[in-house]
Formats: sequence, C-alpha cells, structure tokens
Amino acid sequence: MAPCSSWSNLPRELIDRIFRRPMDSKDLARCTLVCTNWRNIIVDIWGKKLSLLRPAFKNPSRRILREYEKFQMDPPKGCKARLVESLFHWGAIMIGPQNSLYAGGVFLLNIHFSKKYPFEPPEITFQTKVYHPNIGQDGCLCLERSWCAAMSISNIIRVIYALFSNPDHEDPLDFEIAHIYRTQRIRYEQKARTWTKKYATARQNSAIDWSQFLMDHKILEPQE
Repeated sequence: MAPCSSWSNLPRELIDRIFRRPMDSKDLARCTLVCTNWRNIIVDIWGKKLSLLRPAFKNPSRRILREYEKFQMDPPKGCKARLVESLFHWGAIMIGPQNSLYAGGVFLLNIHFSKKYPFEPPEITFQTKVYHPNIGQDGCLCLERSWCAAMSISNIIRVIYALFSNPDHEDPLDFEIAHIYRTQRIRYEQKARTWTKKYATARQNSAIDWSQFLMDHKILEPQE
C-alpha cells in the first residue's frame, strides 16, 4: 500500500471513525496542514542528524571542564587535582584525615572519565596501596551503586575522604579486610597504620609534581 500523503487520501469512513464525528472539507484541510508541517519538521531534524534534539550534556568535555574549574577554586579538604594527559584524565592527591588510622598519609589517585560521563561514573583508582575494606587490592573503588549524574567529582572525593574515618564494612570491596575489621579491630587498626607508614609516603612516583602541595601540608620528608 502506498504511503498516505494527506488526510484527504484516507477513506472517509475511517476518518469519521478516528474523530468520532463526520468531518467536512475545512477539517480535512486543517488536518492535512498539521500533518504536512510536522512531517517537514521531522525530516528537517533527521536531515541534521537529530542535532536539534541533542542536549548540552551530550558533550562531556563541558561538564568535566566546569567540574575541574570548580575543583580548583574550592577543593575538598586535604585534596588537590590536576590534569595529567587530557581533560579526561586527572591525577589527584589526598592527605589522610587527622584522628584517623591514615593520618598524614599521602594517597595518590587516578581519575578517568569516559565519553558517557556523567551517565557513567568516573573510574577512580588509588595508586597508593591502602588497607581498607572499601578499596580493592588493585586500588579500585566501586562507584556504580552510589553514583548518579547529578553528582560531581568533588562530591565523590568527599565521600572517599570520609571513608578513611568511617569505613563501610557492610558494603565492602575487600571482604577479607572487612571481616578483620568486624572481628579483629585491633589487628585491622595496626595493619592500616603499618600500610600507611610503609606505602603512603611523600616519595611515591607520580606523573604530577605535588611538592608544593606537600609543603603546604608540612609533609616534606618520607615517613619512616
């Protein structure tokens, strides 16, 4: 069957059934005009590869740039971030919070954004070895369940920073460490301090020169 180019080409009985009343020539003319206008609009949009339907967030670079600028102006406590290779790859540093098992430790992170950001969470991994139930042995973090597009890097860094003081042992990434945390708290605390002293030092290799940041936080020599 050939496609119908206007309402007037439809069977009269079918039109009456659709609109539940008899239609005169003026009604048909108006319907045909509306149908033609919408068809032209759709064709125009399609011809432009749906460019008129693309929201601003389809370009992740803008969103990431805004977040980077905001991070520089108002960084989370004890943290700093800089670009490594591109806007989609950041390096970050975090000083372990005081009054925690990780106090004074220097923790380096890699942050990678995908082209689907912010609808996919950034991939954040610790370069520094950390003894913690919410950090994998390879330094990975699981953000899928806590991430939403409305969050920002500053938000998630603050969450990570808070986990140093308050581990979430009920939703762990390393189940062995979480078990030790629940059943042998003293052993857990001793090992967390030992790893911090051994691995979270100012002498770690990094693609970024963090010396000024470390001086600002009075961390000048490797911890012994």
